[in-house]
Amino acid sequence: MRALRIISGTLTLDPKAADPVPAPGDVLVRPVVAGISAADRHIAAGRVASGAIMGSEFVGVVDSSSPKLAGARVVASPVITCGVCDLCKGGLPNHCRARRVMGTHARDGCFADRIAVPLLNMLEVPRAIDDESAVFAWPLSCVAHIRNLLPATRKSSFITILGDGVIGLLAAQVLASTNDTVRLLGKHPDKFSLCEKWGVKHRHVDEPGRRQDQDVVIDCTGAPGGLALAMQMARPRATILTLSTPTTAPGASGGSGVDLSPAVVNELTIQGVRGGRLAEGLELLAQRRVDVLSLITARYPLTQARDAIARAASGLKVLLTFA
Repeated sequence: MRALRIISGTLTLDPKAADPVPAPGDVLVRPVVAGISAADRHIAAGRVASGAIMGSEFVGVVDSSSPKLAGARVVASPVITCGVCDLCKGGLPNHCRARRVMGTHARDGCFADRIAVPLLNMLEVPRAIDDESAVFAWPLSCVAHIRNLLPATRKSSFITILGDGVIGLLAAQVLASTNDTVRLLGKHPDKFSLCEKWGVKHRHVDEPGRRQDQDVVIDCTGAPGGLALAMQMARPRATILTLSTPTTAPGASGGSGVDLSPAVVNELTIQGVRGGRLAEGLELLAQRRVDVLSLITARYPLTQARDAIARAASGLKVLLTFA
């Protein structure tokens, strides 16, 4: 079968990759459409080491050889958990102590003609949801998780979303539907047209002042500097939700660090965000509350995966097809 991975430091479509061997509890799935994520771009650029088959966002069809769900159209959570550790049993499976993620060094992903997926990770896609929309089930589950972690807010609470990537634009749509003051701050004017289409307030990130007047700031930049910017905008005792990973402390190896003194001085609550529940992402799609198709920048066949990943660096969601 064909499979996309890094071989000897080079992004390679291996035409003779070994077929996956399902472990107990796994089923074989044939991907139909897959989405290129930020993690895939980092792996392709060599910023994250991985020899596994890449890819974590897909919709596929369960192989006819499967004794369960044969022929069903499915999506899957890329987070594979043990189900038996204290965190799994305590209702925190996304923090499983043996956590593995599809498409990383720990587990082969979906950029291949076939993939072995734990049955417990899969959900069948309702007929009303088309393939290209279904690819967004996992990113939308992360957005639903952001929504669930929000502190109790009034309809007039000031909420700022930092970052105009896929997650930021999805979050802007979902949160603006229930709050009048949600705004998105980004750097790319071409993406602001989507906000105008959806009726979401938006500005270039350099335009607003740093008056520390926001009740909630959601950092979807994916960059270490996002947290520092969020702290400049948050009012005292505000909440910051961040999907970004700060660099290490000043003087430590690996980064220049983030000054957390504003969090102490202003008594800020900083909440990390990691993953979500796949069912909530599918629910948002089924409710047709979110426009995901407008986020698709381009479509490429698997044979042009290198071009697709290069295009994804400057676009929103680039899809791979497997016909």
